Amino acid sequence: MQQIKVPFAHYKVPTQKEDSYVTGLKLANSLKGSELVPFIPINGRQVNFYYCGPTVYSNSHLGHARTYLGIDVIRRTLRDYFNYDLLSVMNITDIDDKIIVGANAAKQDFLEFTKVWEKDFFDAMQALNIELPDVITRVSDYVPEIVTFIQKIISNGYAYESNGSVYFDVQKYISDGHTYPKMRPEVNAELLQEGEGESQINKQSEKKSPYDFALWKASKPEEPKWLSPWGQGRPGWHIECSVMASAILGNPIDLHAGGIDLLFPHHDNSLAQAEACFNCEQWINYFIHLGHLNIADRKMSKSLKNFMTIEEVLKRYTPRQVRLNFAIHQYDAPQNYSEEQMEQAIAKDKSYQEFFQNTKIYLRESKVTDPQKWTQFDFQLSTLLRSTKQIIHQALINNFDFPTVVDATDKLINQINIQISNKNIRAPLLNSAVNYVNFIFGLLGINYLTPFSNQSDIHQLMGEVCNLRDKVKVAAKNNDFETILNLVTLKQFQYEKNISNLIVDAINQFQSEVLLASQNKNKQQVFQICDKLRDQSLFDLGIKIEDKDKDQPSVWKQYDILDLKLEKEQQLNLLQQKELLKKKEEIEKLEKAKLSPKEFFSQQIDKYSEFDETGLPIKDKDGNELSKKQKKVVQELWEKQNKLYNSFLQQQQQ
Repeated sequence: MQQIKVPFAHYKVPTQKEDSYVTGLKLANSLKGSELVPFIPINGRQVNFYYCGPTVYSNSHLGHARTYLGIDVIRRTLRDYFNYDLLSVMNITDIDDKIIVGANAAKQDFLEFTKVWEKDFFDAMQALNIELPDVITRVSDYVPEIVTFIQKIISNGYAYESNGSVYFDVQKYISDGHTYPKMRPEVNAELLQEGEGESQINKQSEKKSPYDFALWKASKPEEPKWLSPWGQGRPGWHIECSVMASAILGNPIDLHAGGIDLLFPHHDNSLAQAEACFNCEQWINYFIHLGHLNIADRKMSKSLKNFMTIEEVLKRYTPRQVRLNFAIHQYDAPQNYSEEQMEQAIAKDKSYQEFFQNTKIYLRESKVTDPQKWTQFDFQLSTLLRSTKQIIHQALINNFDFPTVVDATDKLINQINIQISNKNIRAPLLNSAVNYVNFIFGLLGINYLTPFSNQSDIHQLMGEVCNLRDKVKVAAKNNDFETILNLVTLKQFQYEKNISNLIVDAINQFQSEVLLASQNKNKQQVFQICDKLRDQSLFDLGIKIEDKDKDQPSVWKQYDILDLKLEKEQQLNLLQQKELLKKKEEIEKLEKAKLSPKEFFSQQIDKYSEFDETGLPIKDKDGNELSKKQKKVVQELWEKQNKLYNSFLQQQQQ
């Protein structure tokens, strides 16, 4: 079979027209061997974007999260940062060998079967805050268009019918001057056969060449089927994207994306089919691929018992934490998912939440009438903000380099935190910096400033509640119960209509309980009620009260209720893990203490070969006498173990 001698020499750089909307963006184009090339849309600011959707036959898993979160960030960045007028299309594969096997096993119609898993996919996407595409296409809706598309390929001489199936004629395609495969410098027969599916096993005799692939598959018993000029059958896998992308976006198309596992044969075959149909050189101008995802250094697989569904992951982590975990890795590079990485994402998420909460407090307490003349610290922060914008812009035009974006944003946040703690920043400048940081996080699909519920009038109320609680605690410390009675009796809160009834109930209950405890002059109970308001009543409603040292007033922060609940669970899990580790260490220590020095060393035959009458090693594993330094080390170990053993014996005798 003819091979490509000069890989990627076929690629034609899009022509930059006078009205082209060029931003400086460069993409790792798989059509150029992942070489970074300038992004030049076909039609000015308008960008047509197609990406491969899921084959819906099972649960949506972490690999889906990696791919579609990456695509979601790219879409948001193209639209919201580079201001492209984006039209995005995603397909749903609802005709496939795996679907047929699954539907038959479930004794369901294949379309009923796929609807279940399609809903599972979109539910998972919604939970992760992944935006829907502008257009969703299903293979089952496009069978007539697929048949017409295949007929055109046959009429152009690049496909043939055989026993009711239709195959793409790879040899003819190459002999006419076309390149195949375009994105892989050689044909991988194993991957090619895998892409054909189970139904094409033992079909080699129908083909002119083993490298030919199915455009249309003749029907078999218990399979969905449609009428065609070649008899009853169904579409092949690769043809679907060629047809549906073209049906909506035409030819040529600006941008196509998908997981790296689809590069060959799926995407290479999609290119060949479309270019054979349209008799064109280049159907897609830019092909980008999302990197592989491994779980703890191994490929995700049910057989390896490391298969993780999105639903399972979201029981342990928030959508923000999952998104952050993927954001700090380059979209087109391989990524290894691990618990340690998720711990880093949790820490980042917590630090970002605290940043936005602390800036909210700072801005709440700031007044326009405060001094506004800039100090050296304001000039320094302004300079850092501008330089951060430049760094982030260069990172984004460099193939969406979000790891660099996140790193630059972290440095800006750290500096703002320092300025806030020292109260060295003017509120208008802080507001500008916070809005910019929030905008950048918005490209990642994360927004820490959006209200979690309709509680915009809660600010004044919670300030008054914190003030009352602070005064109650001070009075209780001084055993001044008369002041507490006056505080909770005279203080009447004004509740706005849009404040949660549950928050109102929690505050009312706090006042009632403090009143009763004060009447009973129960100091300890007053403190417990104050703690309960902080740790339970309001915490469970998404509000954190933080007590400060000395005479500093307490502050309140509002979070998503589910986030706080999950944070509590994560902290509990961490404590449980530490407790288990502690128990394990205690057991290991006890088992070690049971050993006499002689028994202790006799187990180390991988290190020593001869011992004296007390069990002290005198020769190493190769029979050489221990050096003076080695003797000193083993003598110290012997004495330490002897002390541990004697302590154990004494405890047993008690």
